[in-house]
Amino acid sequence: MMNGMIHKLDSAFQATKLSKFFQMEERDTKLSVEFRGALATFMSMSYILAVNPRILSDSGGPCVMDPDEGLFGAEYSACIEAVKREYITATAVASMFGCILMGLFANLPIALAPGMGMNAFFTYSVVGFRGLDDISFEAAVTAVMIEGAIFFVMAITGARYAIVRLIPEPVRVATPAAIGAFLAHLGLQTAEGIGVVVSDIATAVTLGGCPESMRTPIVALTDSCRANTDLCTTSDAYTCDDLGGVMTAGTTWVGVLGLLIIIIMLSYKNKAAFVVGIATITFLSWFRGTAITYFPDTLEGNDRFDYFKKVVSVEKIDLLFANFTSDLSDVTVALITFLYVDFLDTSGTLLGLVSAMGYVNEEGDFPRSKQAFAVDAAATMFGSIFGLSPVTSYIESGAGVEAGSRTGLTAIIVGFFFFLSIFFAPIIASIPPWAIGGALIVVGALMARSLRFVKWHDPAHAATAFLTVVVMPLTYSIAYGLIAGIGCWIVLQGTFYLLALVGVKRPSFALDEDIVPKETEDKDTDDENAKNMEDDSNDSGKDPVSGEEEKQEQP
Repeated sequence: MMNGMIHKLDSAFQATKLSKFFQMEERDTKLSVEFRGALATFMSMSYILAVNPRILSDSGGPCVMDPDEGLFGAEYSACIEAVKREYITATAVASMFGCILMGLFANLPIALAPGMGMNAFFTYSVVGFRGLDDISFEAAVTAVMIEGAIFFVMAITGARYAIVRLIPEPVRVATPAAIGAFLAHLGLQTAEGIGVVVSDIATAVTLGGCPESMRTPIVALTDSCRANTDLCTTSDAYTCDDLGGVMTAGTTWVGVLGLLIIIIMLSYKNKAAFVVGIATITFLSWFRGTAITYFPDTLEGNDRFDYFKKVVSVEKIDLLFANFTSDLSDVTVALITFLYVDFLDTSGTLLGLVSAMGYVNEEGDFPRSKQAFAVDAAATMFGSIFGLSPVTSYIESGAGVEAGSRTGLTAIIVGFFFFLSIFFAPIIASIPPWAIGGALIVVGALMARSLRFVKWHDPAHAATAFLTVVVMPLTYSIAYGLIAGIGCWIVLQGTFYLLALVGVKRPSFALDEDIVPKETEDKDTDDENAKNMEDDSNDSGKDPVSGEEEKQEQP
């Protein structure tokens, strides 16, 4: 009966002007598929509503510290807590704005929100923990606005496209898999995942999964920390080496359960897998008095539960609104860094996700790319009005793409969910990270399919792609992964060119039958591989604008 109702609703929507506006028929999708994809995307990225306020409020925001009370004075701390609550509303409003614009103008199923990584850079590298660095909160916010404006001009003038076209082929091919590895890396850690991978003093990372009572925080041993241990800044980084308990945390194992639920349901081609997996673990984690509760009997757990019980709560944005300044004497480096990180992160994310849908052409561009990048920049400018770090396209949109999303209707529905979260922030902020981690890991695995097009028999092509994939998650930055791949390719091709000038023939490689099956040499088989890639991405194989058949790019 339910399937019949959904079918009728899909058919009714298909006959509307909205369906034509979003090119539902050309992209071979339905309203129910777009809604399911939107729900998967939103649930995969909803952690930003809790994580972003915590990170950005660490900057101190516009709060002014009383020198007599110090960094942890009661009045100053109370102001920061108020800023944290305001950031929940600010994050939701800016995300809603970006998602709706992306759906209306770019017609892509890509959601936007304040970027992870850039929010940490904003707080800990630009403003400093509770304003300890020299750049003021107001100057940093102004730098974000200027960065967004520059990015917008680059997008609408086509300068962005000219730069993106310079991205080497192996980097474009490897980008979806690299983003997938980055997603899986997030899903395996604690802040946004199941906590299997944790920090280690000797080896940087190691196996974790220890309960919270056995976690030893890792601090930044700065000069201020050496002088006064009260100023030692901690983060989500911790190790299990000191107290033990590796792989004994209930939250880790219930996160693994969510991972398995998603994989099993996907194996049976159930596209509600992401929604069911995340919702199941979230529901189990809301019971108090268990080893996996998100509301333990601690000060922090009680605060979470008290906020959760409110159900409906709208926080004002009085403190964060329009904190701009004309004093930009110290923000040059921050401005440049914001620009290049935002540019490369957005380029990598958009190209990777759109490539996974099969929409990237042989020139490395995709339909309405100018609008997509312009929307990203406009969202950053809009977010700066509310004191946010750059708003950017989210790699978690891959969850929706894998669930079948193909149009901007998905982004608009995600925007609507963010609108609801303005009112239901206590509920949305209570989705635990271990409920989300499994979805991120699965999406990462599915995005690795792009590696089939790497020319593994060509060392230069293979090394460039490989560096792109491994550097991105290991440095926790899409930008650094792209820089590593592009830099490697430039050095290698430059060396080959210089050697050719002195008579050394450029290297060339025939397919090695021991490595690559002989049939891949045949053009017909190459075309079939391209078709398979389109099928894997649930793509119709048509140009998303014209609806005509479009040739899949072959590396």
